[in-house]
Amino acid sequence: MKHGIIIACLIGLTAAVGVRAADETNAPPPPGHGPGRPMMANILPPPLLNQLALTADQTTKYNDLNESFKKDAANVRASSSPNGGTTNSPTAGMQPDVRQALRTLHRSYVDKVRAILNDDQKTKLDDAIQHGPGRGGHGGPGAGTNPPPPPTAPPPPADK
Repeated sequence: MKHGIIIACLIGLTAAVGVRAADETNAPPPPGHGPGRPMMANILPPPLLNQLALTADQTTKYNDLNESFKKDAANVRASSSPNGGTTNSPTAGMQPDVRQALRTLHRSYVDKVRAILNDDQKTKLDDAIQHGPGRGGHGGPGAGTNPPPPPTAPPPPADK
């Protein structure tokens, strides 16, 4: 009897896993992930924008700069692509000098954004750039908020 129940549970589990696997293979990948993700789609990532807490005026100026950045980056990509920038992956076949041109363009726009920020926001931006993803400082949500405890000295020997 016990063997029958165990076998029925295993069959049910196998069927459920198979159905889930079939559903996942048909689902499209989330937008903005994978090899087709545009390199530097925005000047600043949305989480950083939320952290900066831009005012309405700053948000308007940032949005204008971001649209201009997207157009300029698309022009750089299009001028470097053999088929006019219509590849599925914007970085596919991209030459190192084109990547460098995009990095330089991005830095120039970050400087333009920095010009519209107040001192506290500039500090947050500089900290995020220095410790952001890809530079070893990002360990996920809450990373760096709780430093490790200082090492403790061994207790003194008890007198006998």
